[in-house]
Amino acid sequence: MASIRLHNLTKRFGRVVAVNRLSLEIREGELITLLGPSGCGKTTTLRIIGGFEHPDGGEVFFGDRAVTGLPPEKRNTGIVFQNYALFPHLTVNENVAFGLDVRGISRMEINRQVAAILKKVQLTGLGGRYPHQLSGGQQQRTALARALVFNPTVLLLDEPLANLDAKLREEMRFYIRHLQREFGITTVYVTHDQAEAMVLADRIVVLRDGVLQQVGAPHEIYQRPQGAWVADFIGLSNFVKGMVVGSRDGHLMVQTPAGTFTATGTAASGEVLIVLRPESLHFQGQHPNRLAGVVRERAFLGNLLDYRIECGDNLLLRVQADPSRLYQPGERVEITFSPADAWTVAEAASQT
Repeated sequence: MASIRLHNLTKRFGRVVAVNRLSLEIREGELITLLGPSGCGKTTTLRIIGGFEHPDGGEVFFGDRAVTGLPPEKRNTGIVFQNYALFPHLTVNENVAFGLDVRGISRMEINRQVAAILKKVQLTGLGGRYPHQLSGGQQQRTALARALVFNPTVLLLDEPLANLDAKLREEMRFYIRHLQREFGITTVYVTHDQAEAMVLADRIVVLRDGVLQQVGAPHEIYQRPQGAWVADFIGLSNFVKGMVVGSRDGHLMVQTPAGTFTATGTAASGEVLIVLRPESLHFQGQHPNRLAGVVRERAFLGNLLDYRIECGDNLLLRVQADPSRLYQPGERVEITFSPADAWTVAEAASQT
């Protein structure tokens, strides 16, 4: 187990800068997720950490040890690929033992370690099966066992749940989190799935076009995004354009076409965007920020209702509320929200 430090990592593929001067510190025993859209550099970063790609600039450290020039087999990292990369002609036992075999460990010790790790990942009794005889979840746990059996310093996971169905994927999120905590291993997990990142991560690293956008605990990334792009990318957001015109009782006063609202945030002057999450907007609430609107659309999502509320020209708010009270399309409503839930960020030139 070791901390990881990335210092000014840069990687180019022709004219494309896949990773752009990325610096990041990952604490010992921490699970971080690299999150971002396709092409943001997250898998390239993972491959650089594992030694499968060499950076054009920058350094990788495991603890105080520089590993930038070392090949993968010299870094003592376990890795699970998206397709698991199990050897189809080898049994579960043989797949898991492969890394121990190449290290020259005795057969007796290999058998002991394989049996122990298969028990950990709940595959006892399946050691004689071949990969095609396993379910998707069993294949994924076999790949995890192979990555963990030799007690690696760092565990790297490249979208390991992408090939599973939705229900199994949700179950495996909690299983991986439990297993990582049990082993206490420093883990880097690549995903484009925001819910997966929220469930698994101690901290989330948000990347865009190879550039670090924000690092923080899941609740920080969601509730306090540092820019308009992160706010738009993570979860669902309403954006209200406005201008900071003053402050009152520790809150910002933001003038918008729909009225003047009290808000909070890092953007404390000039033109701003107020970020409003759909679940932070309330019907007939007691919060100081209020605006009138008309229900235009309503969708039933099981545990909640998803409304589109028209609140004046060019302002359509998405509101998610308890299904116990139904509002009909065309019905007039009042929306309220607290200053703490009205988070301001600097206005971006465009929203994606």
